[in-house]
Amino acid sequence: MGYTRETYQKAQQALDARRAGALRQAEERRTALHAALPELAELERSLASTGLAAVQAAISGGGRAPDLIAQLKEQNLALQKRRTELLTAAGLEPDFLDVHYTCPRCQDTGYIVEKQCDCMAELLRKAAYEQLGDCSGIRDCRFDNFLLDYYPTQPVGPYNIVPQRAMEKVLSICVDYARSFSLQSESLLLCGGTGLGKTHLSLAIAGAVIQRGFGVIYTTSHRLLGKLQEQQFSRNSTETDDYQSMALGCDLLIIDDLGAEFSTNFTVAALYGVINERINLRRPTVINTNFDETILRERYGDRILSRLLATYRPLQFYGEDIRMRKRFGR
Repeated sequence: MGYTRETYQKAQQALDARRAGALRQAEERRTALHAALPELAELERSLASTGLAAVQAAISGGGRAPDLIAQLKEQNLALQKRRTELLTAAGLEPDFLDVHYTCPRCQDTGYIVEKQCDCMAELLRKAAYEQLGDCSGIRDCRFDNFLLDYYPTQPVGPYNIVPQRAMEKVLSICVDYARSFSLQSESLLLCGGTGLGKTHLSLAIAGAVIQRGFGVIYTTSHRLLGKLQEQQFSRNSTETDDYQSMALGCDLLIIDDLGAEFSTNFTVAALYGVINERINLRRPTVINTNFDETILRERYGDRILSRLLATYRPLQFYGEDIRMRKRFGR
């Protein structure tokens, strides 16, 4: 899935807390019931004793082992039956003393043998969504609150494009992209001036794709390239040890605000490496930028630009700066 290390840690911590809570509650029930029903406490000690004796008999072997094991099994079944009778007489279910895990299938470990359990997958989705929300305000950026009313309805530019009509199509494409997202989905390049909704729709895509169970890494170009540079040159890097592999391996990588980073020979080379490798791996990427084709070529060169133009679907954003319109009530 390509989730971040922090996402896996949060999901595992939630599972550990569930398991510890289930074990603690079972022990509390057992302690209270033993105090109320001394016979039950004695029965459980006998059950443990016969179980241990059966294991020892199986290990030691010998000619009498099969008969002894059969006898111990019979005693154990009789003790279990009596325990059920005591619980029923007390108005309790037969499984009252069992550990009641949130997920009985994996017993709150997150895995069944070596296969990831559905509960772990759900916790990863939740943790990824919350982590993304903590750093980017994803809860405020959804498809249903992307308002087309802020886009002009009059034609603009030499081609007489109607911004609201154009943005209605862009919104529709992004909604369909998120709803039908798969590992075979195309990559998107969201272009246009400042404050036209590129980040909003990028976050909306991220949130919807995460909810469908895919691993998404959402990052600004400044953070991505800064982490890659730290990983390259820092001897004491811990958080960033696997940042490049996560960026390359996640189901969907979203790079926000391409061009806002401080550009150096290293950042250009690192950006090329990420874009090119994800193309080779056929992993979808969404990039948004304020730059047009001319500035992208000047800043990043033909190698990056040609890959963006040849393998990404361009979505041009039109209109006026929505932030400014909201601020001044226009």
